[in-house]
Amino acid sequence: MRTRLDATVGEEELLLLADAQTSGGLLLAVPPDRQAALHAAFERRGVSAWTIGRLTDGPTGRIV
Repeated sequence: MRTRLDATVGEEELLLLADAQTSGGLLLAVPPDRQAALHAAFERRGVSAWTIGRLTDGPTGRIV
């Protein structure tokens, strides 16, 4: 399996990529005024990103 990975991937990165906790998506909380810059940075690197919601004031534990 190692031969299928880019040669620049080190052992630490390989372990992180193979870890069950990091094999899914990554969720980030970003201030609204930084959202466009973050999306642009991801796009420049060929990484897909989506805005899936926003944080608001209100009761805790409620997802709308």
